[in-house]
Amino acid sequence: MLANYPIVEPRHGGQLRTFHIREEYARAGIDVDLVSFFQEGGYQYYESTDIPLPGTLSVVINKDFDYAVYDYLSALHVAQDPVIYDKLASQIRNGGYDYVQLEQPYFWPVLKKILASESLGSAAPRVIFSSQNIEYEMKEEVLHKIKAPQDYVSLVKDSIRQIEIELVNSAHITFAVSEQDRIKLQELGGRNDVVLLPNGVGKLQVDPQSVEGWRGIVPKEPFATYISSAHLPNAVGFFSSLGNSLAFLPPDRKMVVAGGVCQLIERSEEFNKWSSINRSRSILFGPVDNIGVAALRKFTHVFVLPITTGGGSNIKTAEALVTGAYVLGTSTAFRGFEHFANEAGVYIEDDPQAFRSRLVSLLSLAPNRLTEESRIRREGLLWENTLKEISKVVVKDFNAR
Repeated sequence: MLANYPIVEPRHGGQLRTFHIREEYARAGIDVDLVSFFQEGGYQYYESTDIPLPGTLSVVINKDFDYAVYDYLSALHVAQDPVIYDKLASQIRNGGYDYVQLEQPYFWPVLKKILASESLGSAAPRVIFSSQNIEYEMKEEVLHKIKAPQDYVSLVKDSIRQIEIELVNSAHITFAVSEQDRIKLQELGGRNDVVLLPNGVGKLQVDPQSVEGWRGIVPKEPFATYISSAHLPNAVGFFSSLGNSLAFLPPDRKMVVAGGVCQLIERSEEFNKWSSINRSRSILFGPVDNIGVAALRKFTHVFVLPITTGGGSNIKTAEALVTGAYVLGTSTAFRGFEHFANEAGVYIEDDPQAFRSRLVSLLSLAPNRLTEESRIRREGLLWENTLKEISKVVVKDFNAR
């Protein structure tokens, strides 16, 4: 498996999905080696087989905006770095692999070059494309949000789109995270066999007493929680749905934010313009460990999912749904989870004013309660259920060779 991040301590959505895919393969008796490429200093923990890359890559398009497409540029860097490229090529040539799975499309140009080697020939492993998003569409949205020049946006978008088209056409097996993405990938590749592999949620193995210790850390009154990574669209959605000021919240109600998105919010012009009122109505925890995540799942009154851009599906939606708390999100946040839209305690609001009004209303209600039927339905969101087809698909393909 090739990825754009290590999975030693998975936190954000991409890491979690990749981690649990590898776990599902292991349960099926399928051996997996994983190599990830990521910006040096970006992750504290990683395997010896993972490869940190420099902050300044050898490929530069526009230094003012390249940070937003580091994953795309990192693959171009690896293709031009003889030491790193040869190390990866040697592993693939000599590893005896039946398949090479790409988590996201970016390293397809590198893999394509390696697979074209004469030394592999008919022994070349088959390619699996594990898509997590329609990347060219997502990058276009992000680059417009940060006001990148149109020629830069077009260059990046067109390049990534071509990579995705080539990969869907070349991959022996392609997985999609949502029905919308599955349809889009089939259109891009001119095929009708893309397999839906939804996102899910994992059980946290934590000490109950440690979780209970968080009761004195979180607000005593009912509070809302937003957990998200330092992915730029997550901050964009926060301000789009909740506005630049949290003054709409009653003085005794707070918005709790956890994860890497906190640093984006704290550094933003929007948050600091109304710094005093925003800080009085919020608690920004930053990244939290599994105990903290488990505590927020237990004590939160309303989970908010202000996702306004991007494709794929949002793992945080699955995580919120299994808690049984109220869930307030946009229709974008519920992509891939539409069948839960009519569940008790679930609310979808795309209009920002309606989103804020609904949040205030929910914070005044008694805690949400799930029926046994609803609880069972939501257990279907556990990774062991959402990913159960992946090993079956691969084993069936292998046996048919």
